[in-house]
Amino acid sequence: MKSLITTSLALLLFPLASAGYPPPPGPWTLGAWRPPTVDSPPVWGGRAIQANGGRFWIGKPPSAYCPPDVAGLDCTAYPGASTVFSGGNDTVFLNVAVPGGQQVYIAPDGAMGYTPPHSAFKPDGSVVSGWWREISVAGGAPTIVGNGQSSMMACPAAGQDGVYQIFFGVSGAQVTSCVSFQMRTYAASGVVAWEY
Repeated sequence: MKSLITTSLALLLFPLASAGYPPPPGPWTLGAWRPPTVDSPPVWGGRAIQANGGRFWIGKPPSAYCPPDVAGLDCTAYPGASTVFSGGNDTVFLNVAVPGGQQVYIAPDGAMGYTPPHSAFKPDGSVVSGWWREISVAGGAPTIVGNGQSSMMACPAAGQDGVYQIFFGVSGAQVTSCVSFQMRTYAASGVVAWEY
């Protein structure tokens, strides 16, 4: 009887012991991590991942915008100096003030992208769900993010030294110059962009 109780208790507690820690609440930014122990450069220690032109990049500034001709809109409240996200448990959004928001997705070609302002448009076959965000127990307990669809790759942008575009699940000839990396999140405060 004692072993039956012990076994039952162990089975009940096992899911609790193996579960990841929930992420901190609130908005967050993304940084690229690629340690020097990986096979070749580049090495990133939290380099900012930015929204620019409908895609996500390492090495590009954010393409934040605030329409200056809207009555009553104070664009100084939206400096847009960084890319801020919200969500992370199944779906992810850009943390923006524009009505309707902007959703993050993975395009059919694997590119990590986001919807335009005032629109839910994304290419047919895009993946919007499957995102996860959790505190890792390794490496000083960083908060990491990913998508269950596949692994992340950063691919160099043609003719732009030090600029990499983020992709998920690309393979074969497409990844000859791409590198694997990890995305970590950092707490952010409030909305910093009207739209991207």
